[in-house]
Amino acid sequence: MSQVSDRLSRIPQISVLLEDERILPWLAAGQRGWMTRLVQSEVDALREELRTARGRVRERGELIDLLCGRIAARRKMLLAPSWTRVLNGTGVVVHTNLGRSCFPQSAADAAWTVARYNSDLEFDLEEGVRGHRGRRVEEKLALLADAPDALIVNNNAAAVWLAVRYLSRGGRVVLSRGEIVAIGGSFRIHEILAETGCTLVEVGTTNRTSVEDYRQALGPDTIVLKVHRSNFSVEGFTEEVGLPELAGLCREHDCPLVYDAGSGALYPYEKLGLPTGERLLAEDLAAGADLVTCSGDKLLGGCQAGAILGSSDHVAGLRKHPMRRAFRVDKTTLAALDDVLTHYLATDDRPEVPTLEQLGATLPQLQEKAEGLLEKLAPLAPARWHGTVVPGRSSVGGGSFSSTTIESRLVLFEASKKELERVHQELRRGDPALVGRMNQEGLAVDVRTLDESDLDLVVAAYRRAWESIAPNAGKHGSNDD
Repeated sequence: MSQVSDRLSRIPQISVLLEDERILPWLAAGQRGWMTRLVQSEVDALREELRTARGRVRERGELIDLLCGRIAARRKMLLAPSWTRVLNGTGVVVHTNLGRSCFPQSAADAAWTVARYNSDLEFDLEEGVRGHRGRRVEEKLALLADAPDALIVNNNAAAVWLAVRYLSRGGRVVLSRGEIVAIGGSFRIHEILAETGCTLVEVGTTNRTSVEDYRQALGPDTIVLKVHRSNFSVEGFTEEVGLPELAGLCREHDCPLVYDAGSGALYPYEKLGLPTGERLLAEDLAAGADLVTCSGDKLLGGCQAGAILGSSDHVAGLRKHPMRRAFRVDKTTLAALDDVLTHYLATDDRPEVPTLEQLGATLPQLQEKAEGLLEKLAPLAPARWHGTVVPGRSSVGGGSFSSTTIESRLVLFEASKKELERVHQELRRGDPALVGRMNQEGLAVDVRTLDESDLDLVVAAYRRAWESIAPNAGKHGSNDD
């Protein structure tokens, strides 16, 4: 018998594993169906390993122990939440991979309440008849954006698709080549447009598009789409037609204009210390766009959702579109977004929304927070670790202000590269996990993206990570491997 065949012959049968005393209690608890499939998948995985394995051939008993351990570990993983809380020490405020904007506590409470209890989601309590889902939330958004009406859908890609499909009726859509964007791993604007059934007409070049380029492309059954380049910038020899000028051209030729604004701006960016020149949603509409779309998270600071703003006639038509139901949002999204919009309505100052609060944090506030965190961490650090508060740069993230950074403060630790990498890995394995920044200077956390309530958790995360490399960590301890 070949060595491979010998290895494979020692794999226990499924029935043997199912009768093992370590597995059997779970089957009796009503988990037989999916546990049997889990056992089968682990056996299949082991079989593939043994086909290419080298070295000592394990006995059947060893393989049973190995499989039972793997099955128990995978079962534990499956019964645990499929997500892990993360402490964001990266300095990226709207971190796409970490869930983008965080809710205000009141928005989280609102989402919990409507998830736990019944509500008047689609019921008119006054009249006792079926109501319209989300209408009061859409009314708030329309008021804040100075729009005649608004429609909320599940994300901005859906908003763009629906707006283009409704206005183009499968006709021609004119778009600058410099605005054929790709966001993340799945949003490619030309692919979204292809699914509307329209014919995409590209005008201009990557770096230069003129009014005349647009003018030559306009004609019957044509709409114009303008897309905010929110996740990249084009510099050097460039030309772009501004929204007001493009809107004027579209009015001359009776061509509808859709503007994808990217982040929904309801608060002036310049008050957050960000560059001027970015318009509010109200200004986008005043510039002459027929429909404006945007995201409900990102810089608006709410949850993942898309919004379409424009004339009452257009929005009414969108509500009747057969695909509107496929793009609608659930009750928890509406409740969270409703609360965030209420924060905007309730003040003329900066709303109490975490995304805006993080972006608006001042350097003295960040310095004080960083010094306080370092004061807690320093006594716990291994002897060869050196911590300091240093200047750093945060970024907006979320596909907004692609080249803009904001001065911040970091708590930086210097040590050997090997130890830094090991500790950062251990930080990411914690619950909550801590994701920081590794560079040539060392391992750092940017306090801009850490809430005050996070700081004790950051300290606990570092303590666990340091103990994993030096059990007696501390200023007078040892960190020998």
